[in-house]
Order: sequence, then C-alpha cells, then structure tokens
Amino acid sequence: MKSIFLPFVLFFFPLVTTTLAQENDSLRNEILSRESSEIEIITKGRSLTLEHLQKGDLYALKEVKTYLAAEAGNPYRAFLPVEYWLLSFWSEEYNILLEEAKQFSADIDWQGENYWEMPERYRPSSLLRMIAENDRLSQEVGRKSAESYLPLTVTIDAAALNSEEKAFLKLWLYSILFTPNRVDQDTEMAEQNEMADAFLEEYSGSEYGDYTRRFIRYRFKPSDWGFGYELFLGYNTLTGGLNRHFGNSIAGGFAFNVLYRKLDLSLRFNYASAKSRREVIHQGVTWPADIGGYLVGADLALHFPLYQSSDLLLKPFVGIGGMGIGPTDAEIEDHPELEDFKELSTLNYLAGLELQLNSWDGEVDLSRNGGGYLGIRYSYYMPHYKRKHALLEGNMHMITLSFGGFGRPMKREF
Repeated sequence: MKSIFLPFVLFFFPLVTTTLAQENDSLRNEILSRESSEIEIITKGRSLTLEHLQKGDLYALKEVKTYLAAEAGNPYRAFLPVEYWLLSFWSEEYNILLEEAKQFSADIDWQGENYWEMPERYRPSSLLRMIAENDRLSQEVGRKSAESYLPLTVTIDAAALNSEEKAFLKLWLYSILFTPNRVDQDTEMAEQNEMADAFLEEYSGSEYGDYTRRFIRYRFKPSDWGFGYELFLGYNTLTGGLNRHFGNSIAGGFAFNVLYRKLDLSLRFNYASAKSRREVIHQGVTWPADIGGYLVGADLALHFPLYQSSDLLLKPFVGIGGMGIGPTDAEIEDHPELEDFKELSTLNYLAGLELQLNSWDGEVDLSRNGGGYLGIRYSYYMPHYKRKHALLEGNMHMITLSFGGFGRPMKREF
C-alpha cells in the first residue's frame, strides 16, 4: 500500500501546485486590471502633492491638486479645507481663494451668535479623515507655510490683484497660520485683531468683511447678565437697647447674586446666636435672661462698583430686609413657657462696603467675566424695633469674611 501511495503523491503534487499558482496569477492580474478605487486615488494623490511641496515643484503641485479636485468632484473630498487653502496659496490660485472665502462665509449656518455648523460641502468624509490622520500633508503644509509666510506675502503683492484683495489674502493667510488655540484670550489675539480692524476700517464696504469679522477677528465681551454666590462667616455687634438685651455673636450665611451690567443685586441670608442678657417681654410672655436664642436676617441689597480691576473689586451697597430674634427650639423644650413667645421681627435698612479680591489666579478677571474671590464686607443694619419695642432701639454692625464667585457668559462681538 505504501509503495502505491508514494508514486501517486509524487505525480499529482506538482500538478496541484502549478494549478494553484496559475489561479493566483490570474487573480492578481484581475485585481491589477481593475480601476483604481477612490481611496487609492486620494491617498496616492495626496502623497504626490506632499512630495511636490517638499521639492518646491509648484507647477507639478498645482497639476496634482487640480486633478484630484476634478476627480473627486469637490476639492474638499480630497483635501481638508485648511490644506486646500494653503496649497492654493502655494500654487498662486488667488481667484479660487477669494471665491472660496466669499462662498464659505455665505454658506455657514449660524446657530446663534457664537455657534455655527460647517456646510456639507466642506465637511471631510470619514474616508478623508482616515487618510489625513495617516499622512503628513496637514502638518507639512502648515509647517512649510508658516516658515515661508513672508515669501508667500511677497508673491501675493506681486500678483495682478487690487489692493483690497491683496490685503485680505495676506490677512487670511496670517489667520490660518497663526491664530492661537484660545481665541477668547485678548492678549493672544491682540495682533491679529488689530490687523483685522485695520482691514475693516480701510475697506469698510469690503465683500470680504463678513469673513473677516466672523473667522479672523475674535472679540468677546461679557454678557449684560451674570450670576454669583457667596458663603460667609463673620461677627455682629449690637448697639443701644439691642446690645443691652442681647450679646454679640458669630454669624454665618450665604447669598445669591444677579448681575446686570454694572449693577449687582444680592439676596442674602444670615444666622447668629442671640443669648439674652436681661429678660425680654413680648405679648405678655417673658424671655428670661441667659436663655439662648437666634438672630436671623434676610436682605436685598444693590451694589455698584466704586473701583474695579482684574483682581480687585470695591462695591458700596444699600438695601432693605427683615430681621427676627427669638428663643431657639432647644430652649423652648427646656422652658415650655416660651412656646408662646413670638419672634421679634421688624423691617431694617442696611448700607455698607464690600471688597472682593483675587490676585492668585491669572485666569480670573473680576472687572470683566468674573471668577472666584475672597471678600471682606462691612454692613450696617438699622432695624426698626423701636417702633414696637422702645427698649430695643439700636443698630447692628456686621463684619464678614467670604468665599464666593460670579460669572458672566462671554459673547462674541462682531
């Protein structure tokens, strides 16, 4: 059996191997004969574009770029928008760039003042994003363009364009290459914004003005409205009859603020202990001496900045509120006769001065968009107890240390 099987294998094995090789060659020829796929064209075309850019062969670069744009039916199916624009600067196709700037600005779908959606024509496909992530075209065209910014502007100046078109193209090229990551930072955007302002002032009716205002110049201003909060701890001192009947004590509380332009309206709540020094009689019920109680207040105050800078804010204020004094629930449990003692409440006016400070965080600007702060506040309360309780005439001083913050949403200014 073994002697029969061996000749059989030796005869048929070369035949099978030859057949498989022929089938593989046929399959290979079939694959190679098929038309190139879109991914192959774009990948090789971008690679060739990069090669010509690195060699400085601008004529060949323009040919490949034009071919790819025509083959894809839309240049933004083969190139990312910034890639296409920078390559057009290199190939000196300024008329294309000027038309693209006008069309891009006209096609943008603005979602409110600060948000916009990229038109479908300019959105990179998933295929292009995948290709762009794996080649170096974006990085190289950006790097080489930044290094050659001045020669590129000289080429623009030599082109057969009017002064407005030249000025816009140089401004646009600068913004593509040098716009900082944080466009909401005034200091980082200062130079670019000044260049944009100069262009808009010199060419006030420019058809490229809309693009300049929306995509080159970035100015932000705080919203008229803002909101804030504050937690505080302090000490109150009573005067007059209030001082004779109740001792001074530690106070604490919180506040909410609503800001409109320069005005700041705060709703403030505070709580303090108020141990009686002598007996207090109210509606026939006696609150004995040395019995613990509370002093609560709520007030609405209007602040206006007397001085403000990025790290300091000084605000006088005036307001109106209410104050209440009464025995605590714990004391009522120990002294049931106080169950019918009603809270001593009255209207009060207040005035004072608050200092807010933040000098440790450079991102905070208390004169503009706000941020966290430490504060010290002096308040002078003028309750009207003497109208109903002549023996409780007097006022209250309160000094508090606070931790708080406020913010105003930043709005784009076009």
